[in-house]
Amino acid sequence: MTKKTKPAVSVLLSLLLLFCAAFRLGCLPAGSLVAASSLSSLQPPLTVKSHLIENENVCTKSKVILVVGSANVDTFLPVSRLPSEGENLTTQRPPIVDVPGGKGCTQAVAASKLVVESSCSDEWVVRFVGQLGMEDEKAAQVLSDTLDQHHIDYSHCGFHKDLPSGRGYVFWTQSGSVSAVVSGGSNQYGWSRWKDAWENPDTDIEQELDQILSGVKCIMLQREVPEYVNLLIASRAKQIDPTIVVIQDIGGEDRPISKQMLDLCDYVVPNESELIRLVLSSSDMHHLDESHRRQSSGRDILEYAQALQRIGASNVLVTQGSRGSFLVDKDGQIHNQKAIPVPSSATVIDETGAGDCFRAAFCVALMEGHDPSQCMLFASSAGSCSVEVNGAVPSTPSRSRVLDRMADGVMLDIPRGDGQQQSSEANGGTKHSDNVEVGETENLKDNHPDKKENRFPFLFGSRLNSMKDRPDLWEGKPLENPKDYVERQASVEGLTCVDFNYPQHFAATHWTSAEAKATLQKAGLVAGAVCLRYPSSFARGAMNHPSLSMRQKAIKLTKEAAEVAMELGTNEVVIWSAFDGYDYPFQVEYGEKWDQLVSTFQELCDEYPSIKFSLEFKPTDENTRFFTVPTTGAALLFVEEVNRPNMGLTLDVGHMLMAGENPGQSIAMVGRRKKLFGIQLNDGFTRLAAEDGLMFGSVHPSMALEIMYQLRMTNFCGHIYFDTFPQRSDPVTEAEYNILQAKRFWNAACSIDPSELKRITDEHDAIGALNMINRLLWAR
Repeated sequence: MTKKTKPAVSVLLSLLLLFCAAFRLGCLPAGSLVAASSLSSLQPPLTVKSHLIENENVCTKSKVILVVGSANVDTFLPVSRLPSEGENLTTQRPPIVDVPGGKGCTQAVAASKLVVESSCSDEWVVRFVGQLGMEDEKAAQVLSDTLDQHHIDYSHCGFHKDLPSGRGYVFWTQSGSVSAVVSGGSNQYGWSRWKDAWENPDTDIEQELDQILSGVKCIMLQREVPEYVNLLIASRAKQIDPTIVVIQDIGGEDRPISKQMLDLCDYVVPNESELIRLVLSSSDMHHLDESHRRQSSGRDILEYAQALQRIGASNVLVTQGSRGSFLVDKDGQIHNQKAIPVPSSATVIDETGAGDCFRAAFCVALMEGHDPSQCMLFASSAGSCSVEVNGAVPSTPSRSRVLDRMADGVMLDIPRGDGQQQSSEANGGTKHSDNVEVGETENLKDNHPDKKENRFPFLFGSRLNSMKDRPDLWEGKPLENPKDYVERQASVEGLTCVDFNYPQHFAATHWTSAEAKATLQKAGLVAGAVCLRYPSSFARGAMNHPSLSMRQKAIKLTKEAAEVAMELGTNEVVIWSAFDGYDYPFQVEYGEKWDQLVSTFQELCDEYPSIKFSLEFKPTDENTRFFTVPTTGAALLFVEEVNRPNMGLTLDVGHMLMAGENPGQSIAMVGRRKKLFGIQLNDGFTRLAAEDGLMFGSVHPSMALEIMYQLRMTNFCGHIYFDTFPQRSDPVTEAEYNILQAKRFWNAACSIDPSELKRITDEHDAIGALNMINRLLWAR
């Protein structure tokens, strides 16, 4: 650490200590909490009193966090992978049964554990309202014991002798990622009296609902219970006290949400895929004008959050897994929070409860008076802690553990060396480029740091296979597999992410995505993208193969790559096929081949809405003389026909040069349509249609300058990848040179005087343009 950074570090450490101390006390004065507008008078529901199970935690405290939702007992099924449609799998080991869970129960327990350890625990209690089935008394006993154990008031829960409790069946993979099927049971069918109260208002039952809401300051709702339950409790709460904060978790049943419900919510909290489906399925989307409809289907997830606000949401908090979270508040301000990584010494076991712990922690911090950014940091820490334990409720962390993780996570953000804040991303957090995309898209060119700040807004990746070159210069262990290549690439100064080839770096080497992720964390790197490399068995075509069965195999391979991307913690899949095209006139039916690609990408985008699929075009190759999509213009036309928000392009400088294009112009064309998902930098002489893969800016420096300028002007938000072939050079030194070149050209682009450039472009002044280039690049 250099001397000039020490004062800044001292300040950061002091702030960190004060920040964590405030959270440990948990007693900041409550801030001004603005509630949504109330609706017309609605009547409250009835509850079914329990005479079977007594609850000792009946609330006598003044401040209550109310959780209304589901309670499940879960069965975990350990599997090697998720089953495909029509496929039967056996578990790898005996299942784990009767684990307490359900979004409502999990959030209640998580909130209670965070409240109990605060110094204000005497003032706060968590109250849970749900419906428990007594048909299986063991399941009901597990849930009631859980609520008792964690000091939760559940005196207003209903108990049903003729209904089973809700059950979740969780497919649990080796990487810790999960998918589940939920049987609603009493969560779904136990609310009949609430339904009657909603449909047939009766003022005689208001008193009972008022008892449920007594002392409540915040309500947490989920969607594993019927919508009328949420409407009823939220509407009555707003009638009693408009300042009661209503937080609606979108997780649960995949259904539209009404504007009536949105108007009652102070915070709507979906994950990415839930947000996309919610916006596109909303019955109120017809209220948006055509420009808003186009915007809400753009690739940037921020646009979906803003579309949800136009429908009626106030504050929209979006969770993004390993890439963190962002909040668009009611005033339009955007708050970003990077994910707090799991320490390299720990293992990701089960992600089931991470979202629920995040939401509960956000709620608790908000009630303690912290500002939204601090709440998101606290929530991110809670989510990070939860993935190390199996089971939803068992994974809920203690307050002290959350604070310790939070302190470790904030420490990763302290600037190192030259003051460039890339350490948190390099140690397993979210990619900085994703935070830029979500939080600064609208004003990116104004917010980009210039050369005087000595910072760079993108992560850097470089071709992993280049690490095989010049093994004689490597002093580490022999370079025998991708794990060894990653370890060598980690020695590149300034490199922060790795793009993997699929299946080349995985199936062929028996390297799992979990092992790759662990290697990245150990090396201080994150995954950038997963890039398809179809094997030679697809020499007649991958998605364009004449055989339907082979095309289906190519699609299956691509879906596997998407699964690997999610397991690695990235949302980018880059598709380049060396074989989708032809060599001679009349060899293929052009329209048929085009349509095959369009329908394939539509299928991929629809099945994986949270993955950004990008096509990397190439005009020609030794394997395929004419590609089905051979130019930037054709690629843009292709993306328009696919017509999916998560479909875009990755542009390779060498490929654009081979196509006879000016890369700057191509970037401008794609960027203005917000479809530039990735950029691959290199250079070349392009002799005889060769792809040289030379170092960036080595042959076309003026083009390199314009490339960086257009990336800046089009608000590019991905990471920068060097697709180069050092071969006879040291690949580590070559990658470091590329990084320095990219920064140099970026800084030069940031130095362009807009008024001078406008005079040049207005007059088409070639000499003026060349003089400006010379001054920017050489007069230094």
